[in-house]
Amino acid sequence: MSYQLKKLGYEKNKCKSCGKYFWSIDERETCGDAPCDPYTFIGDPPTKKKYDLYKIQNTFIEFFKKRGHEPIKRYPVLAKRWRDDVFLVGASIYNFQPWVTSGMVKPPANPLVVAQPSIRLNDIDNVGRTGRHLTCFTMGGHHAFNSADNQVYWEDETIKYCHDFLEHIGINPKEATFIESWWEGGGNAGPCYEVCVRGVELATLVFIQYEILPNGKKEIPLKIVDTGYGLERFAWISQGTPTAYDASFGPVIQRLKELASIEVNEDILKENAQVAGMMDIQTYADLKTLRKRVADKLGIPVDELEASAKPMESIYAIADHTRCLAFMLADGVIPSNVKEGYLARLIIRRAIRLLNELHLKESLKDIMEIQIDFLEPQYPEIREHHQHIINIIGLEEKRYKKTIQKGERIVKKTIDHFKKEGEKEIPVETLIRLYDSHGIPPELVKEISNTQSFKLKIPDNFYTLVAEKHEKEEETEKTPIDLNYPKTRLLFYEKPSETKFKAKILGLHENGIILDQTLFYPEGGGQPSDKGMLKIGKTKLKVEYAEKIGDIVLHRTNIDKLPRELIGKTVNGTIDWERRMALTRNHTGTHLIVAAARQVLGDHIWQTGAQKGIKQSRIDLSHYKRITIDEIEKIEELANKYVMENIPVETKWMERNLAEKKYGFILYQGGVVPGDKIRIVKIDEIDVQACGGTHVLHTGDIGFIKINRTERIQDGVERIEFSVGEAAIKQVQNINRLLIESSKIFKVPVEQLPRVSERFFKEWKSFKNEIKRLKEEIALLKIENLINKTTKIDNLLFIGEIVDAKMDEMQEMALKLIEDKKIDITILLNPDGKIVGASSQKAIKEGIKINEIIKKLAEILGGGGGGRPNLAQGAGPKTHKIYEVLKEAQRLIKATLEG
Repeated sequence: MSYQLKKLGYEKNKCKSCGKYFWSIDERETCGDAPCDPYTFIGDPPTKKKYDLYKIQNTFIEFFKKRGHEPIKRYPVLAKRWRDDVFLVGASIYNFQPWVTSGMVKPPANPLVVAQPSIRLNDIDNVGRTGRHLTCFTMGGHHAFNSADNQVYWEDETIKYCHDFLEHIGINPKEATFIESWWEGGGNAGPCYEVCVRGVELATLVFIQYEILPNGKKEIPLKIVDTGYGLERFAWISQGTPTAYDASFGPVIQRLKELASIEVNEDILKENAQVAGMMDIQTYADLKTLRKRVADKLGIPVDELEASAKPMESIYAIADHTRCLAFMLADGVIPSNVKEGYLARLIIRRAIRLLNELHLKESLKDIMEIQIDFLEPQYPEIREHHQHIINIIGLEEKRYKKTIQKGERIVKKTIDHFKKEGEKEIPVETLIRLYDSHGIPPELVKEISNTQSFKLKIPDNFYTLVAEKHEKEEETEKTPIDLNYPKTRLLFYEKPSETKFKAKILGLHENGIILDQTLFYPEGGGQPSDKGMLKIGKTKLKVEYAEKIGDIVLHRTNIDKLPRELIGKTVNGTIDWERRMALTRNHTGTHLIVAAARQVLGDHIWQTGAQKGIKQSRIDLSHYKRITIDEIEKIEELANKYVMENIPVETKWMERNLAEKKYGFILYQGGVVPGDKIRIVKIDEIDVQACGGTHVLHTGDIGFIKINRTERIQDGVERIEFSVGEAAIKQVQNINRLLIESSKIFKVPVEQLPRVSERFFKEWKSFKNEIKRLKEEIALLKIENLINKTTKIDNLLFIGEIVDAKMDEMQEMALKLIEDKKIDITILLNPDGKIVGASSQKAIKEGIKINEIIKKLAEILGGGGGGRPNLAQGAGPKTHKIYEVLKEAQRLIKATLEG
């Protein structure tokens, strides 16, 4: 890694501070990166020309376009659109993993250049504080994919491009250093150079040569040039502003400063950025220590630094977070409590909290409007989703408000628990759990803990710790099945209307048969497998399930141990055609439901799961709120319109990259599809997906579509259950029958059912409340009656009686006797063998544990019991012993008191 650098006049050195090797034109002792070198460009940029973010982005693309690179459009920041191992795009190379980087699929262009918005939350707590950290940044990437038969370019050309680009924008290469390092990300790795100028890293030049495996790494046949130019940092260094935020989204910052009425001390900000920029919160874990270092450098008290720096840090973070959210929400992320939705909600709630700390009257929705206005000229897709973004933010603000209202009770309960346990501080794990499980921010926990005189220290990297837990899909261990047979020929694609076929048995595995070809569709894409019969001579085997393992279809039979002599024989196979057609109609019907939902609800709708059935199917869709009845009716109406139009359903195989270019990532609506060639199912002008399932030839073949119900199966995911064809007709008939039977019961016409049902419900509710009130009055009378039967055991007031009441009533009576009537011990039984006990704090101090007493008494009844020292219950079938139990209760209490 040296020839080109030497040719350009660079020499290799070792940094006296960090010990890394680096290359520079002029002789120097340090590597050029912070903290070895301070920022020296603030107020003194190395370029004569100032670039804003959009200008440097366009300059970067044009520079590489003129040098033979094909510009490609940015990919969505939601990486799960084409891969299932990560949620969000963290670098431009993520766009090409795993399909291109593995060599399975050709790149969309070679070489190419892209300005890719990327999201990393591993430094979220540093955002706003260091001047350079961002949750969302624009990675300028030029990539070359080198194979044995196509060597595009490698290290020398990459270094030369970088050197020339620095010169192109006006940076003297003498100010640059190339630090030797190593890079890993997204499953790949390779050596790299980190390119720094005046203390800030501007670019990383990676030469991917390896795939990361659980037990190490292996060399890959495709050698990839993977560069990452931090375009926000290029804008920053060219302008020499105190922070990258001022340079990257200055108009947004300026508007926020006006709204917050903040007076900024530019000198403090400048020095703060230079010192804080050399620190990471992970390194200086305590923010107070960092503040002290900055204040000492400036020669001012920490309080003065806080007053000037913290409001601006909040403004910087809000500007960054709203930009990140604009991309996330425009690209289809739905805030929720799981996966990428969790990360979006984390950013939303952190931004709201920062706004509250600034005491802004404007909502996050208002601030999003400012950010969207700034982004729209460069990103038309954000303009297209403007209202969608605002709708989600507005809804999330309401949800956050409810969370805060509920949070106070939960936090107080948590603090009480730790106080009882003798703890003096809320541990970090609990703080994270409160945020994870209940959405309660640590700042609120701290506010409440202060009122409760309880200690709490919020880690400076709290949000980073939380984000790290949710940044990747959890990997599930799968036991691989190794089948070493030729690829199964899939006749269900070649002859979709056939029901019978002949094949040769190639092998056996457990209760399964491997054939050279098959009509049996194996389970996949939410479509259950075909069932049917295999006939070998006079032997008939039921195929109960077919599964695809790699390129081989395994036919699971009803015989646990198959004879080896079957291998090599010819079989006659028959599939259950009625089952196949029912599943086929449901599968195409699923595509129509999704297409209709996207039309009615918006193009953020994305399939998160599906299961096709015979009588009913279900489809799970990402959506930020409950689907209304009106919306369901519109979706159902539109889906049936597509059916009546009898549109042809086309299927064809395409090269993956060509299909993506033509149709986009909407192809993967049904999930990530492997392979360099993918099967495209297209319903003209309605829907197109990469799908391996079986489909009808025309939408009219589906028949009637009936949506049966919807439910929210998790935060941000709506489930639609529906039926098609005959099953849909039966569903309508069942509903009609229920309506007719209900109208007969109420003795009114069907159309009057809603009004009559509502009247009956209101009357029932009124009667229920009246019954409850009367029960309470009766309970009070019973309690007054019991008071007269109070006795004393030593110095404790005791009541033990048989009452005509249910368990819940006895519990309420027992508690009222203890709390309101100052009885110390109450034991109540009913004729059904139920028993309840309660005790006062005075009795507990005297050694009475009512749960232990009730347990022993319930054993006499032939049952069991338990509870807490102050309230317990039990039951048993030996109701004839209830009087014996009352006597034993007094004996047990006396024995306990006597010790």
